[in-house]
Amino acid sequence: MKTLITILALFTAVAVYTDARALQWQEKPVVCMVKEVLDAGLKERGEILISGGVQETTVREVDGLSTIPVWLPVSVYTNPITKTYTIVEYHPGYESYCLISYGQDWKIIGENL
Repeated sequence: MKTLITILALFTAVAVYTDARALQWQEKPVVCMVKEVLDAGLKERGEILISGGVQETTVREVDGLSTIPVWLPVSVYTNPITKTYTIVEYHPGYESYCLISYGQDWKIIGENL
């Protein structure tokens, strides 16, 4: 539980920090899909839902990045045997699921939860 609280505190600190010199927007490829495709990939990897939350995030508009954040559900799936993981955000307005991160060697650092 302490690990999750620490992670949340870190993300909150980054989101609240407003010094423009310290922040720089980066872009990376994000793949989005319909639920059926996501479910098939998770099943193939043997990953199950272990946690979730609602993230505050910036999205694109026609003229660039929105100045008004949106709140999107985010989910973390893992395979406890192979240690693969997938982090997904859901965009309800588009019925779209976007992969934020995926990979291997998932572990919880710190005390057992």
